[in-house]
Amino acid sequence: MAKTVGVIGGMGPMATLDFYRKIIKNTKADSDQGHIHVLIDSNPKIPDRTAFILGKGESPLDEIVASAVRLQAAGCDLLAMPCNTAHYFYDDIVEHIGIPLINMVEEVAGHVSACYGKAAKIGLLATIGTYEAGVYEKYFKKYDIDIIVPDDTGKREVFSAIYGVKNGAGDVPVDGVCDVVNSLVQNGVDGIVLGCTELPLLVEKFPSGIRYIDATEILALKVIQMSC
Repeated sequence: MAKTVGVIGGMGPMATLDFYRKIIKNTKADSDQGHIHVLIDSNPKIPDRTAFILGKGESPLDEIVASAVRLQAAGCDLLAMPCNTAHYFYDDIVEHIGIPLINMVEEVAGHVSACYGKAAKIGLLATIGTYEAGVYEKYFKKYDIDIIVPDDTGKREVFSAIYGVKNGAGDVPVDGVCDVVNSLVQNGVDGIVLGCTELPLLVEKFPSGIRYIDATEILALKVIQMSC
């Protein structure tokens, strides 16, 4: 029997929309009825994850858990959370629910290991919170994957572009991110993880000919696999 999928959304809304679009795009369906039952809780009350990690804001955990519990109570069989930085709280979230929460970062690590092999050298574009908390390092270490991150100036450029999307800017400047991408390529990376769910919304503006690893798409594909 097909399962109902709950999405802990709102971190931010455009990224949540992109995630749902990728679920639809990758679902093999020949009619409306062939698609997955998805419930989205787009919760604008969830505080900024990076601000908390940097010691500058309140914890988002209570509101994330509230969304997860609402979705479980609504009949969801499994949950997805299209926010990389929020996976810093993954272990705490699952303590409050009785249904699976797909771990997006672990899924990305498994994908990279399968597609690039062990000892791969992978660049990471992400929020400053994700960098500072070592969210990706925790899981990539299991697969002996070497993560290459930008310098502090590069991190700020990536962060600025991410928050341009979050703030609803119509034309987000990405020249600084393009410089970061080129620097990672010069450093010999095998691919670059788009480790923030806002970044796929900008990737068409990034340098071409590079293997971008879309964490949002990987999560969408896992949702489809588990929902059948």
